[in-house]
Amino acid sequence: MVWGNSPPADKPPPRGSTLSHFMPTDHQFPSLGGQSSDGVSSTQYKPTSTLVYVPPAQGTGAKLAYHVTGSKKGGFPVTVEKRNCGKKVTVIRNVVGDRSALLSGLKKKLGCGGVINQDGSIEVQGERQPAVEKFLTEMDCLKSVSSKAKKLAAPTKAAKAEEPTKIDRKMAVARAPTNKGGPAAEISSITEQAAKKMKPAEMKAHLKAAGLSIQGNKKELLARLLKQIK
Repeated sequence: MVWGNSPPADKPPPRGSTLSHFMPTDHQFPSLGGQSSDGVSSTQYKPTSTLVYVPPAQGTGAKLAYHVTGSKKGGFPVTVEKRNCGKKVTVIRNVVGDRSALLSGLKKKLGCGGVINQDGSIEVQGERQPAVEKFLTEMDCLKSVSSKAKKLAAPTKAAKAEEPTKIDRKMAVARAPTNKGGPAAEISSITEQAAKKMKPAEMKAHLKAAGLSIQGNKKELLARLLKQIK
């Protein structure tokens, strides 16, 4: 009795077939590239970003490829010399390392031309000794240069002192030590009209200088001051 046809057995691959017979096609995996069966090219993978190497900025803690050694006395090895036709140039000596990098930085900072001499020194156009010393200090590429010389080359900005107000000046006068009898003589020289025009802070300053109480409102202070004037 036959219940049904048995499933056909898998046919072996034809003779002479290679591994390409088992490789996925572009139709099965369009992301691999090429064209699909309908003739439309498939979308290929494109990176969304690229890695870009950014070198560390000079003068911000990065290790420089050069340094400048100071003189025996701890000064800057920077001098101003004359060349042909009376032209002045600024010469930097004792440069160790990549001189081209230092020259490039100087030209960019100072906006002038320059060359590297055969003896290894660097020469920039013009009389620019203060500017060169300041640049070397800011780049932190100096060795054996005294801290005093560095501070003179690139001084830090000091905080601007605040000017005292009128009240501060008056209080300073009131707190200043005076000779015996001085405050009384000063109050006695004040006229009644001038005392009435005074502000409470001024009244308090005169009263405090005289050793009197400064408590109360304006009327009380004025009455106390007028009492001393009379």
